[in-house]
Amino acid sequence: MTKTTTFEHGGRVYEIRAIPTLTGWMVRIFIDDIPANGFTYSVSSEIYQDAALNRVPEDLVAGLMETAERDFRRGLLQELITAEKATEDDIAAEIDKLKP
Repeated sequence: MTKTTTFEHGGRVYEIRAIPTLTGWMVRIFIDDIPANGFTYSVSSEIYQDAALNRVPEDLVAGLMETAERDFRRGLLQELITAEKATEDDIAAEIDKLKP
């Protein structure tokens, strides 16, 4: 029941997999059967079923797959690493100010 799709980026073909779990769905991007980054996207069974019962027109799993691809293409992981490094540098600079 796994859902998969592929996309090309930077001359390589990536696979997005939506995998049913005991508690819902998990989405992750792979390259050559290895996770392409540290991100996973998920939706719980409760939310997924409530959406269907309430006739939400969007397929939540397909939406997660689209979000995973969009985040990967825009380099979200690198953006987060850069932001974290900037924060660490800011903290280090503030600590240096406090040193006698």
